[in-house]
Amino acid sequence: MYWCARFHASRLERNWTTAGRAPVTTREGKNDVGRFKEKKPRRSRFQIDDRPVDEVEMMAHAVELSNTVDDHGLLLFMDDPALGFGKVATGVAPDGMVETSDEEEPFPVALFEPARSMMSQLPGQVPREVQVEGAIAAGLRRLPRGIADLRTVPGWQLHRLGDERLELRSPDGGVYSRIAVSPDPAWISSALHHGFALCLYGPKLGVRVPPARRPDQYTAADRLTEIRTARGEGLVAAGFVAFHNDR
Repeated sequence: MYWCARFHASRLERNWTTAGRAPVTTREGKNDVGRFKEKKPRRSRFQIDDRPVDEVEMMAHAVELSNTVDDHGLLLFMDDPALGFGKVATGVAPDGMVETSDEEEPFPVALFEPARSMMSQLPGQVPREVQVEGAIAAGLRRLPRGIADLRTVPGWQLHRLGDERLELRSPDGGVYSRIAVSPDPAWISSALHHGFALCLYGPKLGVRVPPARRPDQYTAADRLTEIRTARGEGLVAAGFVAFHNDR
């Protein structure tokens, strides 16, 4: 189930009407112009699956979410049409810039898509996904729509575990996300060759097939549309992460 917690900014509701509107009855029982108005029920600032909750329940769910690191994943190469990155990146220069070549093997890409998302919104600002913002605060870069400024992210590591799962670890050594994917010898070979993999983290990366679609119906063009939409909404964190083979 898609899980969404929206933090709505509290708003002060005026309890009076403006001049010129129909008179209302004051507490003294006399007609007056807009001195008192019945208050509307206050909308909850917190919601889980569109269900209003209090702050205590919201914080408990937030803690549960932060402790969940097993996510959905997908392994691709940088020239995959589902990503729309264009020319193949083949390496990372010492200054962090991407190198390209027509002869080198494609650069490996790992997608980390959390099963549930937590949205927050401050007054006058666009909605943000809390887990994506946490990854960006820890060093990953926001991947916007258009030209992608992708660079290495110091401290982040991508570990291949003995059971073939991949762990994305933040600079503090903690596991930020873990995915179980089918072993792909070509992908592993490329990651070992380059020493890095491009890691994308976000709730809408085209990893999961929509409920009304079959896997064969969810095309690369569909995945590209989803990723581009997420990039436009600021919901994708990315970076070139050092690859470690723990097998």
